Amino acid sequence: MDVEHSTNGASTATRSRTSSGNGGCIRKLILALVLVFVLLMVIFSIVWFVMDIQEPNFQVTSFSVSNFSVSTTQLRGKYQVELAISNPNKKIEVMLDHFNVLVYYGQVGLSVAAMKPVYLEKLANKTVVVSLVVRDSPRFVRKEVPENMVKEWNKGVVNFDVRMVVTARFEAGILPSKEKFLDVFCGDLDVGFFSPKDSGKLLGIGKHCHDAEEDID
Repeated sequence: MDVEHSTNGASTATRSRTSSGNGGCIRKLILALVLVFVLLMVIFSIVWFVMDIQEPNFQVTSFSVSNFSVSTTQLRGKYQVELAISNPNKKIEVMLDHFNVLVYYGQVGLSVAAMKPVYLEKLANKTVVVSLVVRDSPRFVRKEVPENMVKEWNKGVVNFDVRMVVTARFEAGILPSKEKFLDVFCGDLDVGFFSPKDSGKLLGIGKHCHDAEEDID
C-alpha cells in the first residue's frame, strides 16, 4: 500500500511540474512575441519619421458653372471642378480614399460629390475632374446668403470656395501603411458670368489649396 501511494504521489508531482513548465514556456513565448511586436512598431515609426512624409498638393485649375440660376427662392446649377493633384514624395506612394469634394458659397454648402479613390505614384501628377449638380437647393436658411449671391451674379462675378475631405494613405514597400485625414480648402474662386449669364468660368489661372485649419481665425 505504501509503495502504491508513493508511486501515485510521484506521478502527480511529475504532472504538476510538467504543467507548470508548459505554462511558463507559453508565458515566455507570449512575452517574446509582444516584445518583438513593440520593437517592430518602434522601428517602423522611426523609419517613417526619417522618410519625412509630405502631404499631396492640390490645386483648382478650372471651375466652370452652367445652367446657373439663383433667386431668393431657388438655386440651380451645374459645377465642374478640375483639380491638379501631385505627390511630392520620392519614396512614398499615396492613395486618396473616402474622397469628397464640396462647393461652398461663403459658409453654405451648395453641393457635394463622392470621388473614386485616386492613386498617386512617387512624384506623380494627376488631373481629376469633378461634376456637381444643384437643383432647387433647400440649404439657404438665411436670406442674406441668396441675396448676396444674386447681387454678385448681377455684377458678373460670384465668389465660390471648394473644400475637400479625404483620407490619404501613404505606402512605402513592406512598411505598414500610414493614414492621415486631410481637410483641404481652396478659397476665393472668382467665377465670371458673361453672356449668356447662366454660364461662368474661373477668372485667372487657378488657385492653390491649403489646410482648412489655416483659415480658422
